[in-house]
Amino acid sequence: MSLSTIITIAIALAFIYLAASFITYAIQEQIVLFFDLKAHNLKDTIYRLLGEEPKQEESYTEKFYRKYLQSFGRSLSSNKKKAPKSGGIEKISAKQFVTDLIELVATELNYKNRHFYNEYGLEKIVEDINSSDCHFSDKMKRDLSAIAQRAINKFQDKGEQLQYLEQELESWFNRAIEYAQENYLRKSKYISIILSVIVVLMFNIDTVNIINKLSKSEITSTISNRVTEAVVSNSQLNSCSEVNNDTEVQTCISSILDVVDGIDNLPVGWNLSEPLKAQFTPLNFSNVIKVVTGWILSIIAISQGAPFWFGILNSLINVKSNKSAKN
Repeated sequence: MSLSTIITIAIALAFIYLAASFITYAIQEQIVLFFDLKAHNLKDTIYRLLGEEPKQEESYTEKFYRKYLQSFGRSLSSNKKKAPKSGGIEKISAKQFVTDLIELVATELNYKNRHFYNEYGLEKIVEDINSSDCHFSDKMKRDLSAIAQRAINKFQDKGEQLQYLEQELESWFNRAIEYAQENYLRKSKYISIILSVIVVLMFNIDTVNIINKLSKSEITSTISNRVTEAVVSNSQLNSCSEVNNDTEVQTCISSILDVVDGIDNLPVGWNLSEPLKAQFTPLNFSNVIKVVTGWILSIIAISQGAPFWFGILNSLINVKSNKSAKN
């Protein structure tokens, strides 16, 4: 098998993975929007940060949620076309959170003066936070007291103490958000894998069978040329390496489906009249293992995501173009 043939097969295979990845991505985005997963994840992060139980009705987290988390959730539900991609949770400004947290401390401790810090000093504030009259969670009391105590130990000047306190509170918040983002991305990956399984089985995307058919079929070069032409000439398809909202996803899927419509006998899908004949004949252990292996390879490939396969596809097309130019 020549290098040109291998590149041609690879382009066709990468395009199949790309198309399936976009289908998976679009379904995942709808799941995120329907269940409001980003807003819920952000809310859970604040619960953990403040050491509160989610079932508490009058928790401080609920106050934060009513202030800005709820509006974030509504913006996702009411304006899906502008919804950000599910690459991670939407971040609240750490500075804004710290400002609101300080106001919350003042309210809880019944400090009337806006500039209560100058009046009381950190020692008094720490003492009041740890008093029985303060209803903060034990975790929140420990965290705030520890940060405040470090500020007291490091600086004598009140202004420097306050500046250090705010910086440490912002870092405290950012660490929680980073952990939550990693957790969200991990969950998103699980969802992506599950959806990849569904898409692979629904469309019978068997990598072993696809490669076998492409290596023996004359239509392989037609598929490769059609895909190459579409990627090079279609500016909308070229922008699919980075999609940021629902409108762009739909545009990319439409562009890819247009390419698929122009290709006959794409080596995926089920023969509904005899669905098991092509891959399972003869029906023996060897063929079953071969098909299952093909499905598993497809699941792994598709779960890598559309941007990954678009990058691979572009690289393969560039290699093909450079090789053609040299010849």
